[in-house]
Amino acid sequence: MQPPTGRLYVCARCRAQVIVCRRCDNGQTYCNRDCAQASRRASLREAGRRYQRSRRGRMAHAARMRRYRQRREKVTHHTSAEPTADALLIATSTTSASGTIATMATTPSLGHCRFCHCTCEFVRHGPLRRRVFYAVRTATEQKGTDP
Repeated sequence: MQPPTGRLYVCARCRAQVIVCRRCDNGQTYCNRDCAQASRRASLREAGRRYQRSRRGRMAHAARMRRYRQRREKVTHHTSAEPTADALLIATSTTSASGTIATMATTPSLGHCRFCHCTCEFVRHGPLRRRVFYAVRTATEQKGTDP
């Protein structure tokens, strides 16, 4: 049995080095699901911005706002909500979770797959290449030609 091999790559979002074993390797470009989802949200947001800048997007937005203004009830004054005397605020921490995730994801575990945690003895820096052999046709092998 061959020793398990892995591929070392850099996450496309957080730039963390990641090792993935050959068994788990599906051409990943992100270190985990959180980075993939955040990148997807950013991509969709940018696509929405591009659409809003196009003529078709501007017209659709104007029509949507027109419909919104037609169905909206106009209210000129709102009363302030009375504060409740027994309302308590819960003390929360001000540290951000993104800082801890970034430090956790920056260093790869030595020789371990990020996804199944198996030990990889050899780590390569790129995908496995599949050699493609093309058949070379000669003039005598072509079909449909009369001699």
